[in-house]
Amino acid sequence: MRSKKIFQVLGLIALVGVTGCRVGGWVASVVGDVVGSKGDAACDRRYVSDPSAEPSAFCQEVIDTVASSQIEDDCSSKFHAKAFDGQCPRENAIGGCKYNQTNDDGSEVYDWYYNVSDLEKERGSEFQSHVDTADDVRAKCADPGRYEGGAEFVEP
Repeated sequence: MRSKKIFQVLGLIALVGVTGCRVGGWVASVVGDVVGSKGDAACDRRYVSDPSAEPSAFCQEVIDTVASSQIEDDCSSKFHAKAFDGQCPRENAIGGCKYNQTNDDGSEVYDWYYNVSDLEKERGSEFQSHVDTADDVRAKCADPGRYEGGAEFVEP
């Protein structure tokens, strides 16, 4: 199976040499998928696109994953939230919970909790997972109902 992928990659490289740069970008993304390139993905639940979806006061990031596009797709379709490449913003972050387990691809997951008082005033409603202090975030990290495998508090 691995040798088949290697031949596919070599064939794509030969195609780029013949067809030029425009195909090169496409080939680079395919090669990344075949080889398993890693990246970071985030799902900011403070910002939702569906009026019936309830925003939450956190953003989840997955660091160094091979599944960034799947994470972003799931974020958009399941939670109607703002998905993007990269890490969650640290502006207004009160603290985070780093999941104690590591995923099969070696990636790590963090939930960053924010002061959303300005957003709540703007929208006229309280967010799910509302926190005010670092101690509130520590309590969330210690909640086995929220973090079955455990999580540790981290500073922003």
